[in-house]
Amino acid sequence: MILVLGGTSDARLLVGELQAAGYDALLSVVGDYAARLAAGDGLAVRSGALDAAGLERLVGEAEVVVDATHPFAQEISASVVAAATARGRALLRFERCAGALPEGVLGAADAAAAAALAVARAGEGAIFLTVGSKTLAPYVSAARAADLRLVARVLPTVESLRACAAAGLEPRDIVALQGPTSAGLDAALLRHLGATVLVTKQSGVVGGLDEKLQAAELAGATAIVVLRPTAAGAAPGAGADGVEPTRATTSAQVLDWLAASGIVPTRAAAATPAAAGPGLTGTRNASVRRLSRGLLQLYVGDGKGKTTAAVGLALRARGAGLRVVFVQFVKGGRESSELAALRAAGVEVVRPAVARSGVLRGAPSGDDRAAAAAAWAAAARALGGDDCDLLVLDELHAALRHDLVSLPDVLAGLAARSPHLEVVATGRGAARELLDAADLITEMQAVRHVYPAVAARRGVEF
Repeated sequence: MILVLGGTSDARLLVGELQAAGYDALLSVVGDYAARLAAGDGLAVRSGALDAAGLERLVGEAEVVVDATHPFAQEISASVVAAATARGRALLRFERCAGALPEGVLGAADAAAAAALAVARAGEGAIFLTVGSKTLAPYVSAARAADLRLVARVLPTVESLRACAAAGLEPRDIVALQGPTSAGLDAALLRHLGATVLVTKQSGVVGGLDEKLQAAELAGATAIVVLRPTAAGAAPGAGADGVEPTRATTSAQVLDWLAASGIVPTRAAAATPAAAGPGLTGTRNASVRRLSRGLLQLYVGDGKGKTTAAVGLALRARGAGLRVVFVQFVKGGRESSELAALRAAGVEVVRPAVARSGVLRGAPSGDDRAAAAAAWAAAARALGGDDCDLLVLDELHAALRHDLVSLPDVLAGLAARSPHLEVVATGRGAARELLDAADLITEMQAVRHVYPAVAARRGVEF
């Protein structure tokens, strides 16, 4: 049996992929909510806190151990190392990629340093805290000393609300919300609260770090990120002797480690790579081959269906186990219904939208420009990397038409991308240079259209 410890979403997805590959895997979590989520995904799970003796007994029942606890959970990681060492079990540390911080984002070694930075940068605005409920004290203390309002976004659980009350936060200064959230929602919260500083943790893509940083940029707030213990100089997961376990950041690396350790599946792998649920965000299923050649597809024209076609292709790619990034430009207001389905399928959705876009009225706002810049930054990362199989640039043509994105930058990014990366760009009025570079162009024609006589319908048009 492979024992995986951790209640995060990427821990659940990892266990799903292990089970799909034919391994007998057990997920150990602390909270009942995490256990319900895992059971709902069809995973083998146990729940409840463990003391040192209980953890050692559980580790002793396993063939190998994977520590997939939260990147900031240093105490439990050290305990896992001690238990694995005592019982002679091979141990792997599975940890989501941290990623480099963008220029202009401030890093802090710990909560005390982040609290001091937040107070120094807040001016007369509020501080919006998204670091969880376990380290509230230094932030609340620093904000009160400076006579600043501090609002904490925490999980909507009894334990989190109790921690907020113990720290002295009033109900008006608590936002109880299950993340990760979109950049648009977080930006709206920052504006509503009058927050000039956002404090978060270096939680990686899975933890919604990119969306939080985009939200701060959209709202004109300073972003402060509490660095992971490794980035700040400590070694999470190290035991008393300071020795760290082997580390992995993708499910493919975990499977490779198991194979190298001589751990073989106990049953045949699932018929399809995605049988146990979506792959880890940022990774592709280990058994899926890269595209032999990535094409540039353009969906253009005045007819309905350009984004719809791109969404269909994105879901098809995820069904085949490919890694997909879906970036939306210029679209403002509420999200369309397809984005929830894309996220559920394991697609990385980037939508730094504004509350009310001026693009359709022909007068892009400063917020529109900031949102487009954030969207292009995410697209450029995907184009410049080598771990994406399909990149959808929804409404890129509109962003180019309104000079919200640089055409030379787009052409250069497309030319330099991995030969295995498929790119789809949608929207009316594609630039001539893009049309010339495309391998496939599909034009949607408005042969018969019901608008504006029939209003857009949720679930069909949005």
